Amino acid sequence: MKASFTISSKATIKIGSVVQENNITANDFSNKVTYSVIAEDLSTKNYEVSLAFSGIAPSININSTTSYYTYLQNKLYINLATVIPNTPLYGPYFADAYNARAYADFDKDGDLDIMAVSFNYTENIGLDVEYFRNNGSSFTKDQSVFNGNIPQYVHGRKAIVADLDKNGWPDVIIAGHGFDQPPFPGETVKLMMNTNGKFTTKDLGLPAGFYHSICAGDIDNDGDVDLFLTNNLSVGKFMKNDGTGNFTYDASLFPSELANKNYYTSELYDINNDGYLDLVNTGHEMDGANSVILWGNYTGKYSTSRITTLPKVINNQIAIDINFMDFNKDGKMDIVLVRTGDNTGPLKFYQGYYIQMLRNDGGTFTDVTTSVIPQNADPNAPKWINWIRTQDIDGDGNLDITTDDKFYGLEWKNNNGVFVRQ
Repeated sequence: MKASFTISSKATIKIGSVVQENNITANDFSNKVTYSVIAEDLSTKNYEVSLAFSGIAPSININSTTSYYTYLQNKLYINLATVIPNTPLYGPYFADAYNARAYADFDKDGDLDIMAVSFNYTENIGLDVEYFRNNGSSFTKDQSVFNGNIPQYVHGRKAIVADLDKNGWPDVIIAGHGFDQPPFPGETVKLMMNTNGKFTTKDLGLPAGFYHSICAGDIDNDGDVDLFLTNNLSVGKFMKNDGTGNFTYDASLFPSELANKNYYTSELYDINNDGYLDLVNTGHEMDGANSVILWGNYTGKYSTSRITTLPKVINNQIAIDINFMDFNKDGKMDIVLVRTGDNTGPLKFYQGYYIQMLRNDGGTFTDVTTSVIPQNADPNAPKWINWIRTQDIDGDGNLDITTDDKFYGLEWKNNNGVFVRQ
């Protein structure tokens, strides 16, 4: 911090041997600092300065608490049709048959298992959450992992993994928005709490809503994982963890100015490396839900006074997935958005895909897609891409871009910071 002070014209202030300049010289105030005031007659008086900090202390490892970080630890890059050959209602597996899927070594046997749920477009009837146990060389559906009734969703939209109660076992949280037809009744959010590889379901404690997305991270740096949910028919909701996996809604944490906008997707991540989680929120930009970064700080609250708006893409103003990577290795975290058609021009709703690379220029973001991902889009693709993953698939030490599900058959290999579609 830089101190502001006034001294007489012939006096000097030093810390040690370093002369101090008003509002210029920076010092570390994490410990007590001694200022020496040297008068014209060379007499000296010392002043000890210590600061009482108010608010949340930064955490150097805060990103490791996020569900996005946990997702990146997933190295299970496979064709999900080999795991889930048939859907509950619609026959053979297809590209977005299971939007809500979570990967982790849930039974601690050394390989990654899958928990997932499909959707019901035809009627307001729930479908079972399904567990697929990894046997090392193949997967077996095993519903015996659920204690009591098997949890159900009408339309599961996103699943994440986090150890909510700090018992050392990965839990699963699934956000669903319910029957996707008027009057949009919504559905509640469930926690699948894992103990020794067995899951007990409990309700998060929110009323039914159109919960299209969920992400996790320690927003108050208190050592447990909190949750954030989008709800375009209401307002985004932060749920604070008491440390044992019980959650309380705190309406003061998310700005009310962003209520009732079509925000569908979010991620928590410390983008500027200041020790506080930032919230990226996006959705239907053509309806006023601009893609934004709400910058976190010591208050633990998010405000439109600390906001950065990200560049849009004409005809693809629906952003459906958020990813982070330092693609050019300049030490700043860049943002990758996955987009699709917005029905404002030639592209219909959710027609095709468009991958956008936003370079971090120190808090502002520049769209460098055309030079970095020259084959980034296919407006005629039969399916939009629901999730992508940044991972090194060729072992050259550089992060590539792939779809989460190898079923799509889409990969962009990193060649010195330029991504070439395979």
